[in-house]
Amino acid sequence: MDGLIIAAVGAAFFTGGFVKGVVGVGLPLTSIALMTLFLDLRIAVPLLVGPIVVTNLVQALRGDRFWELLRRYWLMLVTASIGVWGGAALLYRVELSYLLVTLGLVVVAYSLINLFSVRLSISEKTIPIVSPLVGLVSGLLAGTTGSLGVPVMIYYQALGMVKDVFVQAVGVNFLFTSSLLALALIYEDGLNAETLPLTVLAIVPAFIGMYTGQLARNRVSEDRFRTCLWIFLLLIGANLIRKGVF
Repeated sequence: MDGLIIAAVGAAFFTGGFVKGVVGVGLPLTSIALMTLFLDLRIAVPLLVGPIVVTNLVQALRGDRFWELLRRYWLMLVTASIGVWGGAALLYRVELSYLLVTLGLVVVAYSLINLFSVRLSISEKTIPIVSPLVGLVSGLLAGTTGSLGVPVMIYYQALGMVKDVFVQAVGVNFLFTSSLLALALIYEDGLNAETLPLTVLAIVPAFIGMYTGQLARNRVSEDRFRTCLWIFLLLIGANLIRKGVF
């Protein structure tokens, strides 16, 4: 991998970290969407592991609900683990165009949901039924496209979580899922001697971006930033679909 590509990877993780610093989530989705502009998806997904594991370890432990969230959503994490292993296997066995279209659809769907402030509502009584399904789908998407947690974030929003609980719950889920993704990618030889050093190095721009985003949070309009972000990702998602189809 030449120096220009490595610099572009660093820029993708800085941008993803910045988004996470401002709005609390969005590092994996932003970074993977940007990296697929210049990298094969099968190379880009392993590069996500280091930054996601480390940033979400910090996020998951920031707050006093870590064990409560594990107890409450353990079944979702179990089914997510099944989905991650299955998804990682598909990543290296399915036609790349199908994966690009899938990632594009995920990015477009989540961008539209947020752009138009679509808010679903789910009763907590449905957690034993809905939670495992969300975990399975989320795990499959994480393994095949690197787009961690889009169904999970939609689900948590539908449960009406307050922001602090939402951010920690996402951190717990992403920490668990990304750790399993790392193991699955090692098994599939996607995380190897070439990609492992790069994903470790990518932690640095991700943290710098996240810190910069946190500093900028009080200086920019969060609503305006979110609108620009979702329009930007919507265009990238549409381009991914185009690449997969044509």
